[in-house]
Amino acid sequence: MPNNPHIEIITRIRKLSRSLDKYSKYLDNKYHVTLPQLLCLNEMHAHGSTSLSNLTRKLNMNNSALTGIVDRLETKGLLQRIRQSHDRRTVYIDFTDTGRQYAEQLLQVLETDSFFDANKITTDKLAFIVASLDQIISSFDPEVKKIELAS
Repeated sequence: MPNNPHIEIITRIRKLSRSLDKYSKYLDNKYHVTLPQLLCLNEMHAHGSTSLSNLTRKLNMNNSALTGIVDRLETKGLLQRIRQSHDRRTVYIDFTDTGRQYAEQLLQVLETDSFFDANKITTDKLAFIVASLDQIISSFDPEVKKIELAS
């Protein structure tokens, strides 16, 4: 009897999660940046200065996790926090000059040193995978979505 297809999907997502954890360690060893830090740098590179809360939404992370990521990138001299004088509660994140250069160089390097093997997966297949993942996420039970929002 074949396994439950839901369990098969969850098992494969778990394998993907473990692969992403390993890739994060690889990035940290080779480039001194973790995968979550890379995602933050990529978002900043693509869209520029943004509020911490906006970055949290775009990267689908909780505030405490993203605060730690920004802390580490700030310690490395790559990002800086900026408070607007009119509303000190809103914290904006921006690159330092060093951070902008580092992000540009890192993102160029990762075009050839990517998580995905370009010989095994085409751009069209990547687009299909993104669409499939979106479909999986949108099919989550509403109760699971509530758990996701609470975290």
